[in-house]
Formats: sequence, C-alpha cells, structure tokens
Amino acid sequence: MPAGDGELAEIRKRIDEIDDRIADLLAQRMYYASEARAEKVRMNRPIVDEQRQNEVIAKWCERARKPRGSKASPLSEELLSKLAALIIEYTVKEELEDR
Repeated sequence: MPAGDGELAEIRKRIDEIDDRIADLLAQRMYYASEARAEKVRMNRPIVDEQRQNEVIAKWCERARKPRGSKASPLSEELLSKLAALIIEYTVKEELEDR
C-alpha cells in the first residue's frame, strides 16, 4: 500500500460514518415532517406554508454564521440555504404525494 493510502482510507471511512449519520437525521426529519403534515390535515391547514419554509431557510443561514470549533471548515450561507431549500422541496413533494 503506497504511503498515505491508509490515512486516506481512514479519512474516507470517517466521511462515510458522517454521511450515515446525516442520512439517519434526514430520515428522522422526514418522519416528523410527515407527522406535521398529518397535524395540518387534522387542523384543516394548507400543506404548504411559505412563511414556515422561509423561517427554516433563515435558521439554516443563521447556523452558517455560528462558530463550529477550531477544526471545522466554515459553512457558507449559500450552501446551507441551498440544502434547506432542497430538503424543503423534497419534503413538500412527499407531503403532497401523500394526499
């Protein structure tokens, strides 16, 4: 094994572990979004709530401005805003398909 390959493999293993945790957290988020959808239906409220969507995106942007420790790379507002928008888009799609 060439020098450095072991270190690279370890780094990639850690990235894979983080990706697994992210996927688990996204699954939990989707579960609670489904619960919120059921509650909105019960309360006869619209599924899509643009004000709430904007609040969620704003919170993600705020998280980008928070310090993350000395080792962490800074997270850009652009990145977190796009991630939040993508998650919301997918969540709304799932909620509307459940009708």
